Amino acid sequence: MVDSITRITSALESARELTLEAAAVASSRFGETSYHRYSQNITPEGLRSLLNSRNDREVRDGMKKVASLLASDDSTVNLETYFADVVKNVGLSTDIKVKRLVSIYLLRYAAKQPNLALLAVNSIQKSLADSDSQSRALALKMLSDIKIPSLYPIVLHSVKKAITDSAPEVRCAVCFALLKIYREQREHVVEDVTPLLKDLLADSDVTVISSAVVLLKEAFPDSLEFLHGHFRRYCEILPQLTQYSQVYLIDLLTLYCKTFVQKPVLKDLSNPSQISALPDAFNAVPFATYDVVFDSDLELFLQTIDNMLHSPNPAVVVSISKALFELTPPVTFKNSRATGVLARLVSSPSFYSDHGIILQCILMYCAVDPTTFSPLLKKFFLFPSDDACAAIYKLKIIATLIDNNNVKQIAQELKFYISTDQRPEIVQEALNSLAVCGTVSQRLSMHISKWLLSQIAKSNASTSLESYVGVIRFLIQEYPSKHLGTMVHLFETLRSGSFLSGSAKAGIVWLFGEFATINFAICPDVLRILLPGFSSEPKETRIQIVLLAAKILSCDVEYSKAKDGASDAVYDLENSRIHKLAQTAFYLAKFDEDFDIRDCARMFSSLFEKQKFEVASLLLQAPKPPSIRCMTFDAPVTFEIGSMARLGLDHDMEDYLNPSSWNSDQTDKSSELRKPADLKDYSKFQKSFSSASFSNAGDYRESAQSRSGDSEKMPNTPSRVFTSSVGKKYQLQTLDDFFSEVPTRASKPVRRVVIEEDETSSEGETSDASTSEEEYSDDETSEEDSEDENLE
Repeated sequence: MVDSITRITSALESARELTLEAAAVASSRFGETSYHRYSQNITPEGLRSLLNSRNDREVRDGMKKVASLLASDDSTVNLETYFADVVKNVGLSTDIKVKRLVSIYLLRYAAKQPNLALLAVNSIQKSLADSDSQSRALALKMLSDIKIPSLYPIVLHSVKKAITDSAPEVRCAVCFALLKIYREQREHVVEDVTPLLKDLLADSDVTVISSAVVLLKEAFPDSLEFLHGHFRRYCEILPQLTQYSQVYLIDLLTLYCKTFVQKPVLKDLSNPSQISALPDAFNAVPFATYDVVFDSDLELFLQTIDNMLHSPNPAVVVSISKALFELTPPVTFKNSRATGVLARLVSSPSFYSDHGIILQCILMYCAVDPTTFSPLLKKFFLFPSDDACAAIYKLKIIATLIDNNNVKQIAQELKFYISTDQRPEIVQEALNSLAVCGTVSQRLSMHISKWLLSQIAKSNASTSLESYVGVIRFLIQEYPSKHLGTMVHLFETLRSGSFLSGSAKAGIVWLFGEFATINFAICPDVLRILLPGFSSEPKETRIQIVLLAAKILSCDVEYSKAKDGASDAVYDLENSRIHKLAQTAFYLAKFDEDFDIRDCARMFSSLFEKQKFEVASLLLQAPKPPSIRCMTFDAPVTFEIGSMARLGLDHDMEDYLNPSSWNSDQTDKSSELRKPADLKDYSKFQKSFSSASFSNAGDYRESAQSRSGDSEKMPNTPSRVFTSSVGKKYQLQTLDDFFSEVPTRASKPVRRVVIEEDETSSEGETSDASTSEEEYSDDETSEEDSEDENLE
């Protein structure tokens, strides 16, 4: 009894394990989690058997395992040993998913095993004649992905044959295959790629044009003459292209317009006789009020991109704004919707990763003409979620938008950022923008200086204090004669500010040296107080004390000559108290541990001992540039090409936003270059049609009807006659028409059969009435009908 129970239990356990394994395999097509559990049990020997199986499902499972090992970069399994087992499925398997996985594997290991990869070329070439267009496109991709130089002639030959393929996805694969060949061979394949590119640009399919534009932009960006016969058509189909192809094509068409299209003409409204072409500089228009006349082709392009400003891709919006900025005068750019769309993208969290690029474009536009984005100032206030890069560019934009009307609002906002933000780079940029606010008026400069001095007393961060001192130095340089009280407060901070860093102290000491030319009275006393603690000061402060002594002595020499009224008067070095202070500083510096300080003291001491006062004045009293880099621009601004270095843009963005100049060698007959070229329609090679093709044909008939203007002659209902590419006509029906025409069987009349009893029949036979009536329906078999006829 116990043995029977044990055998039954073991049998149930075995059945349970088999059921779970089968369920995992079956459910692998529905979820990755189940397949992950199943694939963990696949051994290297089992993987090879799966790859060589005749069952498509097992081959797919094997390729999934290979793909997972590729993604995980598992070093315990050498996937190169499976190269032949994997690649042979290109020709054997009919599953497109398996072929895609094989292409991924081949792209990874073809360069490591070129000989085996060449063996798979024959199978890949056979796929070029496959009836499935996806298989043909994938075969082209696999051929072009094999980076073997000896294979490029074969790839180029296959591409030339596939360029006339009826499937658009295959011709798209041709574009990217040509791009890969060009990247590897460059000038060696230019003569072969150029005619193929021209054919692709003349394709009638929009998806092929999207791929051809990528090839043109990446391989031949300067060959704008390829766009001559397609300019107007591309302007019409631009919204139908893929989003990234739209970015490429907008940039190409912008450069094409500046090369082959006439400049816009500006007419002065106050004096209509004065006419001027659009200048290269954006804000160099000579008229206060003017009207703009655009070329017809340029106007077509501008209308197209203006209608595309609702694009969900921010890169498209940036390209459109750049095109409007380069091709239109300021009044047109301001009246467009581009400025509002850009500002809305900045405040949208959906495009958080693109804020840096968008803000750099806005910064460039604001630097050229701040009035463009002045009404949208609040869009650039910081959010707590802004990263450091976006916050810095927003603060730079705010600095360019400062004027008398909004300076108070901006100053309050910047003070809040300085007080609350803990990121040093953002605090530094906010202080720079606050310094720009101080340049608007002297009163505001004094107010900002007092606020910064109060912040120095409250703050304990050495980096922030250095930034505060830098802004104060900048404001004092702007209005030096009005900041005597600020200088006194700085000196008190210097005396009691043991919390100050060496750089902050050095900045204050340097400022007193520059202030000596404005108010000399307090500077010698500052030097006298600093000398006793010279050796305990940081290196930056010690070298500035030496410079302060030299500057004070140089100014004293100049004042004594001016007091005597003779330029050749001799300065009494022996009896000068200022000279004794300076000599004390030089003497202390000669024993300093830093050689820069020793050399500096030795140089200045030699200049004054040899009475080279003119040289000392040139070195020490020359005007100094501002101590911080602020976004200050004089008005009006003339933004020249290539002058974006001071904006602090990324190097790539500088190259992208740097505007090109208009071509001055254009003729009045330039519009003749843009006559529409003949298109290449490969759909006539299709051997079948679908509902999509019929719908497209219906759209074509509707557009032809609208162009011809015969709306009254043609009915509004769509035609049910479809004409194929070979000229054969088909009558199409709706479902209602199809089911309404199902034939119904007509009911046949009921036949009556009378059976008479034979008189010669035996008496023993019993029968019913002399006559009997039987009814037969139409469903009786033919044999029964023939028997009835014989009975009659």
